[in-house]
Amino acid sequence: MGGCASSPAKASAPESDASHYPEDGKKLRLDASVDEVYEMGPTLGEGGFSKVKLVTQRATGKQYACKVIPLPRPGKKVNEHLSDRGAIMKEIDALLDLEHPNVVELEEYFVERNKVFLIMELLRGGELLEAVLQQGHYSEADARTIFRQLVQCLQYLHAKGVVHRDVKLDNLLLVEPGDIAHVKIADFGFAKKLHGGRLDSMKTVCGTPEYIAPEIIEKLMTPHDKPLRHGQSYGPPCDLWSAGIVLYMLLAGLPPFHDASEPRLLRAIMQGKYSLADPVWEEVSAEAKDLIKKLLVVAPSKRLTCEQVLEHPWMAAVPARGTERQLTKTRSRMLERRRSFTTQPSLQRRISDALASSAAATPAGGSPNPGSPVAAAMRSGSAAWRVAADSPLPSPVPAAAAADGGSSEPARPS
Repeated sequence: MGGCASSPAKASAPESDASHYPEDGKKLRLDASVDEVYEMGPTLGEGGFSKVKLVTQRATGKQYACKVIPLPRPGKKVNEHLSDRGAIMKEIDALLDLEHPNVVELEEYFVERNKVFLIMELLRGGELLEAVLQQGHYSEADARTIFRQLVQCLQYLHAKGVVHRDVKLDNLLLVEPGDIAHVKIADFGFAKKLHGGRLDSMKTVCGTPEYIAPEIIEKLMTPHDKPLRHGQSYGPPCDLWSAGIVLYMLLAGLPPFHDASEPRLLRAIMQGKYSLADPVWEEVSAEAKDLIKKLLVVAPSKRLTCEQVLEHPWMAAVPARGTERQLTKTRSRMLERRRSFTTQPSLQRRISDALASSAAATPAGGSPNPGSPVAAAMRSGSAAWRVAADSPLPSPVPAAAAADGGSSEPARPS
């Protein structure tokens, strides 16, 4: 990835044929290169499979996040991260027609230099949990505000034929710093959009281990001579299980399923074994616990739907001002967990630093200085993975995968 030059790059050739892209190239820019349209700024985050940079639209000065994903090299079926072209296009396909206050927006994208450049809405607020900890207090009403937005978002996605498949706290970001009333779900790297087919026809084993639904891993975890309880495929209820994990963590400050051994972790998920006996739950209402119990149900057909969640008594509760249940123990657990896992600055801090760096390094009417500082790399969080449904138990970062429908689809952790 280049950028930071004093004038737009002319050497790259943008894609000229839209027919090989989702919806015949909707939102694909063919008339210019990414460097002609955007100034490339500092890196906001960098993982093992993509990079996110701050970019500024030259014509308007508006800033965006640009996700850069390498494509397979000519003559190769997969890129250096074992992702094939089809797997990369799935993320674009899922995002193309989405327009919702709780979904990150894809502005447009470019394909050039053997890379895909996704121009995404810049969410300046950073990670949700960081904002929760910074505000100094935390209540069930706060958890409800956050969770309602997530469920309304999932209701919209499922109505549009999109299943996210990687719902987790790390993927819930704030539009502006400290504003938990405006949360957006991001990272559609594992999302699947169904075109005219059934929403319950997915087979790919993918997701983040602590959040993954039991029906996704059932075939992986069941001996070949044993029948599958939930069938050969899965559908939208997998997102509701993950939402239940998110709610549990919002109320307890730690996940319901956690084990240093991934096989033991997955077995516990398959059995639906979790506890509400920890002292942290003493502060949590019975209605909130009831909602968790109705979401963390192993059988997807018995799990609440988005509509049923929104109608649940806990979701409908409107406590009088000053009577909200304060979750002091939960907030303490969140702080402990952050200290245990965080070795990098928060995303909100990295965004702020990148914005300040870009502004300081850009003279009036000019381009960013090539020597300006770059923000720290993105915190990796829990390893996400994608594996074939009939393969051995995966390591945290698998080598191969199978696409929904049975064809080969290499791994693309996100």
